[in-house]
Amino acid sequence: MGACTGKGANSQNNVVKRERRRLSVSKADDVASNVKTDARGNATSSEGNLLDQLFPSANKKMSVCGVACDVQQKGFCDKKVEKCGESSGSTFKVGFSCKKGLKPESPNQDDFCIFHADSIGIFGVFDGHGPYGHDISNFVQQTLPRSFVQDSHFRDSPEEALSAAFPETHRLCIEHQTDGHFDATLSGTTATLAMYRDSHIYIAHVGDSRAVLARHSNNEYQHKDLTNDHKPTVEEERKRIRAAGGQVRRLEGDIPHRVFVNGKMYPGLAMTRSIGDTVGTSAGVTSMPDVTTWKVEQDWRFLLMCSDGIWEFISSQAAVEIVARHPPSDAQKAAEELASQAWNHWIQEEGNVVDDITVIVIWFTES
Repeated sequence: MGACTGKGANSQNNVVKRERRRLSVSKADDVASNVKTDARGNATSSEGNLLDQLFPSANKKMSVCGVACDVQQKGFCDKKVEKCGESSGSTFKVGFSCKKGLKPESPNQDDFCIFHADSIGIFGVFDGHGPYGHDISNFVQQTLPRSFVQDSHFRDSPEEALSAAFPETHRLCIEHQTDGHFDATLSGTTATLAMYRDSHIYIAHVGDSRAVLARHSNNEYQHKDLTNDHKPTVEEERKRIRAAGGQVRRLEGDIPHRVFVNGKMYPGLAMTRSIGDTVGTSAGVTSMPDVTTWKVEQDWRFLLMCSDGIWEFISSQAAVEIVARHPPSDAQKAAEELASQAWNHWIQEEGNVVDDITVIVIWFTES
């Protein structure tokens, strides 16, 4: 889900075209026409792979991360990934899927990361929006885990490390915008980052890339949302936006409520927290995450982390039931099936528009 500007809505009556009503309602043409420098999209370190940078002394380690790409793909094509290390001896059974939607004006703007290092697992989902959303989601995919792991509180207080990593990544995003790598004025990304360590799950998020737990008891699977979507309709979020001088409105013909600068037709964000979106920050949009800690219990089976390409038409409970049809050894098949069902729902509901779709499935147990 994304942003809108005045050019995306009818200048006379602010009617949003049907084919854009769930996503951004314009291409933000003024920003998209900015000159792109040769440095664009190359804002992170290239000295070795990120896995070795984060966990240089780990004995068993592996990673799977999305790769930035400006090349247009066909709908439902897989995002290119980079794999490092070996997965043998991994604590988890993990599956992933990141599919290009039907948004002809942009490449796949979703991104994700998976890291295993001995007994530690770190997982992230990022849903970019705006003309440079794919650049920013890829930048954050690389930068946020680094900021988290390299924080001085990573070992003794992961909650503090997560709380600090998000605004630090936002700061670095703005810094690289100044250097000409990309334009975050009307572009940004959601970010949901989770770590499994010492029988605990630590989760921090901004935006609406939801994390959902599957519990199993009495031969039934039940969901539990571990994150709450940061939407303009949430009372506390709306209060913060208004206190900062922003507005929450729903345009005629549109579906989500959006955040606007007071009296303006931008940025039109369908979320109230993100990384990037420098115009949105003046209307109360923040990069400060919600952070929660959970002790893994006996009835926990798996964790789902997905962009809202899944959640737009599939409920948390339905997603859990789809994945639960597959054993832990088929986590990859489960992720692919969930992505496929989400795609079919988009086609049935919207016809010619599908959001990018990302799924990570993480099993805690073998049964």
